[in-house]
Amino acid sequence: MAKQKSKKTTRKSKTKSMARKRREFALPIWVVACVMVVLAGGLAAWVWRPMPTYVMAPEEVEEPTWTAGPKDFVAYADTLVLQVRHTLLSLGIPGEVIAISELPENRGSYMRWEIRSDVPGDLPLEMCNLALTRLAQRLGGRVLEGREDHRGEMVSLRVGLGEEGTNLITLKKRNNLRRRTGRVAIVIDDFGYQDRGLIASFCAILQPITFSIFPHEEQTDWTSEQARKCGHGVMVHLPMEPIDYPARDPGPNAIFTDYAPERIQKLAQDALKAVPGARGVNNHMGSRATEDEVAMKAVMAVVQKLGFFFIDSVTSRQSVAYQVAQRAGIRSARNTMFLDTVEDKEAVVKRLYALAELARVEGTVVGIGHAKEGTLKALQDVLPELQKEGFEFILAEEAVR
Repeated sequence: MAKQKSKKTTRKSKTKSMARKRREFALPIWVVACVMVVLAGGLAAWVWRPMPTYVMAPEEVEEPTWTAGPKDFVAYADTLVLQVRHTLLSLGIPGEVIAISELPENRGSYMRWEIRSDVPGDLPLEMCNLALTRLAQRLGGRVLEGREDHRGEMVSLRVGLGEEGTNLITLKKRNNLRRRTGRVAIVIDDFGYQDRGLIASFCAILQPITFSIFPHEEQTDWTSEQARKCGHGVMVHLPMEPIDYPARDPGPNAIFTDYAPERIQKLAQDALKAVPGARGVNNHMGSRATEDEVAMKAVMAVVQKLGFFFIDSVTSRQSVAYQVAQRAGIRSARNTMFLDTVEDKEAVVKRLYALAELARVEGTVVGIGHAKEGTLKALQDVLPELQKEGFEFILAEEAVR
């Protein structure tokens, strides 16, 4: 099997060229004039053509946050009560200890909701207070009044819009209650061509992670062997067509939407068999391919035949890959969050803690990073800390359903 010997981080396809014979002959003036007119019109059409729309991965786009207007008392109260519950859950507070009740109407008062919750003994009340204060401000209101009992075991907040209170929040410490954690599957993409020292450092991580490896690369076989020796999972990182091709090139043997289903199946089968020990697959790039149901059905036919699981990297909001896999009865999951859209260790650290907060709410989450030095260092620092808090790190194959 031929191996790619390039160690560059950018994967490029070879461009095809076609030699054309030159023929010399004279043209009448009127023909030349017509050709010039056509060329000018074509150039104008190209300059004023509609620009393509590029789809960003969902975790790279911040959703707009609703903000209350000066008189939106009811809307603010109703929005806040839902967001308070979500915030408390994300802090690890079990849902069964969060109680919400609607307050009776009182003429001249905008008070609508009361939220009462126990707080686990291992969660500082100050952290809850800060999170709720920031939430109130983000929605356009503020904490109008805050009180704490003399023992520091209960906090009461009156939250509102302008000078009018809309919600009451009471938090009470309960020492025999513990924060809820969750299960986290970390997938690291783009393995196969890196320096062996970097690969070995990822292998040395004690918590189980999953290596997603390019097929047919110089280090494909070695990376898979080392990962499995260390108890990590192995997947195939399958190149697929992005929306902005050829500005971004998925590399050789990628799946394109204009290929016949038979060709797509042949490419998918060759790739899935090229990574020793692989049990699953996720897409590399593929923002256009994963939006195409015909192409995804062809891919999933191979995934199903070989008994693999599938994880949708979600490089497009319009991806249908996960839905196609589910309909085919393939064990599958969706990427919850990319960890290193910003290639900086501290940025990755923040994303890892954000992923853990989502695990508290969702139970099981998948986070995707890339085989880079900053991501490695963040994982080395954060995973042991999250493990101490009670989070369980699992292989990707344990996160699918």
